[in-house]
Amino acid sequence: MIELEGMRDDQIKLTLAKMLPKGHPDMGEMPILFFNIRLLDGTRIGQCDLRVGDSDKTEVLGHIGYGIYEQYQGHHYAVRACRLLMDYARRSHMDHVDITCDTDNYPSIRTCELLGAEKLGTIPVPPDNIDYQNGSRLKYRYRIML
Repeated sequence: MIELEGMRDDQIKLTLAKMLPKGHPDMGEMPILFFNIRLLDGTRIGQCDLRVGDSDKTEVLGHIGYGIYEQYQGHHYAVRACRLLMDYARRSHMDHVDITCDTDNYPSIRTCELLGAEKLGTIPVPPDNIDYQNGSRLKYRYRIML
């Protein structure tokens, strides 16, 4: 379990699960870091990822992705994880992060609101996108300036 410096707050920590230094064709040709979201006692409560940089894929996928296991939802752990990822993005010289979510994903919409993200609009998911293959057709796109 690798924990990068500064990847914790008073309730959660992010531990590096995997890193793709050159990205992945479906997710953009940029470094991607995958983290486990854990309570401070080590209990795994979800996962998150950060795409460092921009590509044609970040318009639809965003820079940050996250998921909290159902039994741990409702405690704003995704907000906390995003803030930690945003700090890392800032240290990586990014000036903004985008987060996208399906238009009916109310918990993610609320997460973006709590982060103070600006809603940039609705974007169609192209058929060659990995999210389209998983059933997604429209996404809201949010931006947070760092």
